[in-house]
Amino acid sequence: MTTPFLHVQAEQAVDVGEAGEVSEVSRASIASETSKSSEASKENRTELDGQAKPNAQAKPTPVNEASQFRGKDQVGQTVYHAEIWPGLKLYRKERHILLEAPERMDSLGSAVYGGGMQSLQRFVNIYVDRFYHCEDPERDIRNLLRDWGYPEQGAAGLLTAVQLQHTAIVEEQGADYGVLCCVTAGVSNAARAGVRRTTFPASWTPGTINIMLVVDGRMTPAAMVNAIITATEAKAAALSDLGVRDAEIGLTATGTTTDAVMLGVSQRAKWPLLHAYAGTATDLGGAIGRLVYDAVRESLAAAGGPK
Repeated sequence: MTTPFLHVQAEQAVDVGEAGEVSEVSRASIASETSKSSEASKENRTELDGQAKPNAQAKPTPVNEASQFRGKDQVGQTVYHAEIWPGLKLYRKERHILLEAPERMDSLGSAVYGGGMQSLQRFVNIYVDRFYHCEDPERDIRNLLRDWGYPEQGAAGLLTAVQLQHTAIVEEQGADYGVLCCVTAGVSNAARAGVRRTTFPASWTPGTINIMLVVDGRMTPAAMVNAIITATEAKAAALSDLGVRDAEIGLTATGTTTDAVMLGVSQRAKWPLLHAYAGTATDLGGAIGRLVYDAVRESLAAAGGPK
């Protein structure tokens, strides 16, 4: 059995069938098909009791188990309602994963379409096969967004050759933030940074590990860059712990040759704390690292493990 979404912590997706029936996919129903790698990260976490505790010693908590489903969003589509930010949704459609925020976010990332520092409301992770001819990916993404009825402005587009049923979603609520991470991961072109290996002139191919991060909180631009660094370190740690190697040189891989990452930050005024840092010594950075690490491992496990 394949599942619409893999979810390490909240473990809740909603599948809206063609007839409108709603079925909930829980962790229990997919435990036999996913790795147990995320279990260690959950051992010392407590359930959210409705309010994040401001105690600096309190551990961040996974979101509630209760479903956030509120009727039929998209008949025939699979929808995931995030707990960390009311109105944040992810849809798995026939050829793409749509992450849609309730309002525009300050965004930073390496998406080929809508990357850089932007104000965005949607991240769209688009499936293409590994034979995709990528002469002009920006044009192709723009045309697809138009075909699907999404505004060209306010969206980032990523391309992936990973099957979308291997998507992993994780989220965590802290006292001064909420974080959601969505990953599609494959390692057929795993590579190690910092060594001499085969390289090519500037070109573009579909992303193999695509990371979409959302922070409901307030962050400085410098902290956003720091968050991208932390996410990249966590991805590298996951690959190292899984024993993924650069096939060309035989050393531990730090990523793949085509990875991409997008970060969106709500900047909602309800959060009194402005995060100036997001490294591994901070509460926020710690959450980002944990979630990226878990999601990379879960997505690879859904595909049967590193190849």
